[in-house]
Amino acid sequence: MNVTPAVTDDVQLKKFHQNVIDDYMICLMSREASLLGRKEVLTGKAKFGILGDGKEVPQVAMARAFRKGDWRSGYYRDQTFMMATGLSSIEDFFFQLYADTENDPFSGGRQMNSHYATATVDTDGRWLNHAELYNVTADVSCTGGQMARALGIAMASKKYRQLDIPGKEKFSDHGNEVSFVTIGDSSTSEGVFWETVNAAAVMKVPLVVAVWDDGYGISVPVEMQTVKGSISKALEGFLINKHGEGIYIYTVKGWDYAELCTVFEAVANKVREEHIPAIIHVTELTQPQGHSTSGSHERYKSAKRLEWEKEYDCIRKMGEWMVEHGIATESELEDMAIKAKDEVKAARDRAWKVYSDKVKIVWDRLLGFYQALHENYKTEAIRHLETEAKSFTNPVYAEIVQNARKLEIQLRRFSDFKLPELNDFVSHITRDGKNRYSTHLYSETPLSALNVPGKTRKIQ
Repeated sequence: MNVTPAVTDDVQLKKFHQNVIDDYMICLMSREASLLGRKEVLTGKAKFGILGDGKEVPQVAMARAFRKGDWRSGYYRDQTFMMATGLSSIEDFFFQLYADTENDPFSGGRQMNSHYATATVDTDGRWLNHAELYNVTADVSCTGGQMARALGIAMASKKYRQLDIPGKEKFSDHGNEVSFVTIGDSSTSEGVFWETVNAAAVMKVPLVVAVWDDGYGISVPVEMQTVKGSISKALEGFLINKHGEGIYIYTVKGWDYAELCTVFEAVANKVREEHIPAIIHVTELTQPQGHSTSGSHERYKSAKRLEWEKEYDCIRKMGEWMVEHGIATESELEDMAIKAKDEVKAARDRAWKVYSDKVKIVWDRLLGFYQALHENYKTEAIRHLETEAKSFTNPVYAEIVQNARKLEIQLRRFSDFKLPELNDFVSHITRDGKNRYSTHLYSETPLSALNVPGKTRKIQ
């Protein structure tokens, strides 16, 4: 298949080239965000990171097939897709990495990074118009957990096509939505994956399952966890027959931009129209920085495999394809890479300043209490807490709260000690922490179930 436009009109060709360049730039920026994200964890500015490097090219392809009204139910490596659809900025990526409760637009700093969601209701609790939005259901950390949710969303589209439901135009365009679900190859070994695929085939719903296959489940090669070493081969019994029973199954190389764009668009259109589910098995992907910031893939990958991953890095291969087809020159690709590095670094710095400036105010106040404390009250335990507070490297809010609480407890041992400012400080940051992490666990809108007037009943 060929992604090159069928017509050779100069205007359309120029537009096509610009679309490709835009996709490439998104891939570069997402990769740079992953590289800097790992550094932020290793320097202590963030506490953990799980990143989407190596999956960039298939995700810009999926984004091109994603329409308003569609839904994504995914896992934690889809940052490039979110950037390509405009649902996440680079700053948003780092706000979530830093767990910034005020600026992380997806979970308010309460979820691990790369866990995404879009709003379904407004601030008053009233439904938004989902048919006019790119929709993302809140990601879950439990691998495979996104499958059942995606099935439910696909089933909703089928019902909207079948039933005359008042007001359904806010939720569906006559059932023409696709539910996209993304999953890593390792998680396809889970029961919920197989249950979902089976149920989707039986119910005939518009579900597209994109399997990102980089050949490993953390350190376990795919051959040791999937029969025939391929989930698409393992699923061959599900292939659709002449009676329309089953699913469509496609395989495509994760570094082949042209083929990826063609396959995702064609499959999404087919599923959207026919309401027959499909699997897109994206193979030969890489994971340049390993599974997460907690490990090193050099420990379990051979030198030959690591060399192959460099050669078949999806961004590198996309760049080679662009040069081959006259879309960009080597020099232009290099300039784009430099620009991406500069822009991502600047976005990272902006996000860190916004987050750290607020933390520094609280940190400085804590250190002020230690500085003002008379030596008579500085027990060994309090000196240890002071040393800890002074030695924080890029502290997070929770570390300051914990230290302040411990200081307050230690000072209660002195019956003659009074420092109401410290007590007020601890009370304030405790209330602030509650607002940061304990609000909106349930609806707090006027439409909350807790706001429904109750009825009293006389007991006879």
